[in-house]
Amino acid sequence: MTGARKDNLWPAGTRETPGAAPPAGAHSGPRRWAAALLGLTLMTGGFTLLLLRSAEHERATLLLLADTTAAVQHHRALIWQAAGTGTAPGLPEEVRECRVRLRTLHARLLSAEERERTAPVPLTLPGFPPSRTREGPWSLAPVAAELGELLRGDGLLREGGEVPASLHPARLGRLIAGVRAAREAEARRVTALAAGVSLLALLFTLLTVALLARRSQLSRLRVEALEREREEERGREHRDSLTGLLNRRGLARRYGELSAAGDLTVTMLDLNRLQAINEAGGHAAGDERLRQVAQALGRAAGPGAALARWGGDEFVMLRPGGELAGAQQVAAEVRAALREEGDLPPFAHGTVAVGRGTPLGRALALADAAMYEDKERQRQALAAAGAGAEPGPTVEDFTARLEALETPQEVVQEGLSLARRLLGFEVSARLEYGGERFVARHVDGTLEPQALAVLQGMVYREGVGLAGQALLRGTTVWSSDYASEPLSLACWRRCGLKSVVIVPVRSGGRVTGAVGLLNFSSWRVITPQVRRLLEAVAFRLGHAAEQQRAVQEVRHALHSGVLALGVALEARDLETAGHTERVVALSVALGERLGLGGQRLEALRQGASLHDIGKLTIPDAVLLKPGKLTPEEWAVMQEHAGRGAAIAGRLSGLLPGTLDVIRSHHEKWDGSGYPDGLAGEAIPLVARVFAICDVYDALTQARPYKRAWTHEEALAELRTQSGRHFDPAVVTAFLEIVDTVDLQAAGSSGAHRDAAFQGGS
Repeated sequence: MTGARKDNLWPAGTRETPGAAPPAGAHSGPRRWAAALLGLTLMTGGFTLLLLRSAEHERATLLLLADTTAAVQHHRALIWQAAGTGTAPGLPEEVRECRVRLRTLHARLLSAEERERTAPVPLTLPGFPPSRTREGPWSLAPVAAELGELLRGDGLLREGGEVPASLHPARLGRLIAGVRAAREAEARRVTALAAGVSLLALLFTLLTVALLARRSQLSRLRVEALEREREEERGREHRDSLTGLLNRRGLARRYGELSAAGDLTVTMLDLNRLQAINEAGGHAAGDERLRQVAQALGRAAGPGAALARWGGDEFVMLRPGGELAGAQQVAAEVRAALREEGDLPPFAHGTVAVGRGTPLGRALALADAAMYEDKERQRQALAAAGAGAEPGPTVEDFTARLEALETPQEVVQEGLSLARRLLGFEVSARLEYGGERFVARHVDGTLEPQALAVLQGMVYREGVGLAGQALLRGTTVWSSDYASEPLSLACWRRCGLKSVVIVPVRSGGRVTGAVGLLNFSSWRVITPQVRRLLEAVAFRLGHAAEQQRAVQEVRHALHSGVLALGVALEARDLETAGHTERVVALSVALGERLGLGGQRLEALRQGASLHDIGKLTIPDAVLLKPGKLTPEEWAVMQEHAGRGAAIAGRLSGLLPGTLDVIRSHHEKWDGSGYPDGLAGEAIPLVARVFAICDVYDALTQARPYKRAWTHEEALAELRTQSGRHFDPAVVTAFLEIVDTVDLQAAGSSGAHRDAAFQGGS
């Protein structure tokens, strides 16, 4: 829309997603640990198997030794039994069977010993035998050799019952017992080690499972994060990056969904003065304004509504259903939540209801048309407000308003304050020159007491601080970050001044002051637009000061001429010297007391100087007659008021109110005066003011035909004539100021001027 910046869009930036997968390489550590633990688990498993094989071998060997021990003992028992009973030398059948079993065991021992001697040792650890050969107490070779020796005998008793040496198994039993003890100890150690290694393998297995489970979880999280990123990417394609609302593509998709479901209300909002906000505060201020609008819309619209940023300063709201009242209420709430910009509401809006399946282009065209109608109503309301309205929403309107301000006071009080509000600054100030220094004379805006005291109490000198630089160089000085400036003053840093722009004011070819804008709560971007607007205020202020000075000089010259003419009238009318200046002084003081100013007060001054100019047309026989006038002569005398107004009307440079004084200063409050018989407030106020001053001076001055009244007598007469001759309110005001006017000095000045005039003639 007109006046808006269309590029308040931020590029989509990278964002961290909660639960997102770690970066590349983040899983290499867990992978290495898992591989290491898996390898350790396999190693401990293999080691456990070796230990179990060793334990099983020892168990089988112990069983073999146990069987051998039992067979030897049985054989021994049989031999001794035979010896004790005197059995025949022949070997009993039972003994033969026992020896057969011993031979089997002997063969097994030889086989086991051979395997242990030739096969590699399953396990070699500190504290365990390096090999199972015939060396050592655990070797099977001695047992096999001793058993073989036993079996080589015939197993028969000698004559006389003597037992052969080979049949005494005591040594074999001791040998087997020793081997068994060594083997049992080794079996216990292997079993204990196998149990420990098994526990370690279980621990490694659990750690491996935990790491693999964590790896699986991380992989799942990564997949979920990637899915979320893809979903967010799809969402960003349909979202405005600045406000978070739907963009045009997202609105089109959402409109299709809602329109297919039923009727809709479509609202188009167009922001006012976004371009001015951008120019005054920079794009950051414009972006912040857009976000404020989006947030206000989100709070007011509620669930179910679809919100979109359609353009640079345009927003669209979709609401299910065809009720316009709900959408209008939302717009009202958003408007109430946003501050107004200048004289215009925050935005214009239009709402329409559309049926199911209505094309989006048609719906937006209808809403846009309604929005333009609202914008036109806003403009008409602004125009109807007239002079009482706030400054226009554009820089051009502000410039036009500034040009309409005539006096320096108007420029400062209205124009400078207007610039402050338009540009969004907190404080505006004017520095004036006085006696080799500059002081703050006008401060407007919100300011902390400490900062206000500094601003008003400081003496600003050329070259000191930023303000001093502006005064010294005669150029604009500014800072968006005051505290970082080398020329910043400590007192202002303590007050929290953040941004400032100062423009010198020139008048009569020299720097006569400066105007400035200040911000304390936040940093402001001092844009070229800000500087240009404040420079326009400074230029207008200097121009108004020069214009005022020129007008004052012209008025002074005009007043001097008019006053000289009044003095000449005094001479012809035989008025007391100084009458004109006395009534001028009284009239000006009384007019100021009654609130007159500007041109009305100047008109009173001019009228007081020329109040009797019409007497130039009165014949001397009537004007200078010492006695009482006849009715005919009095009628001629009364014509001087109207004739005087006619004469003054042909003089250039006189104000309209001047003629009111000349024509109506003989009118009376009760309507008995002349020349028009006006009564009450129908008599111009300037004429009512001058009338009482004229009568007071006439009463207190001596004339050829009367004495001078005292001050008290004159005041008493004025009170008597209140409500009859004079306006009662004017009489009251006159009584309050009459003693404050130095009439003697005014009369003395007039007397000297009168003497000079008469001498010159």
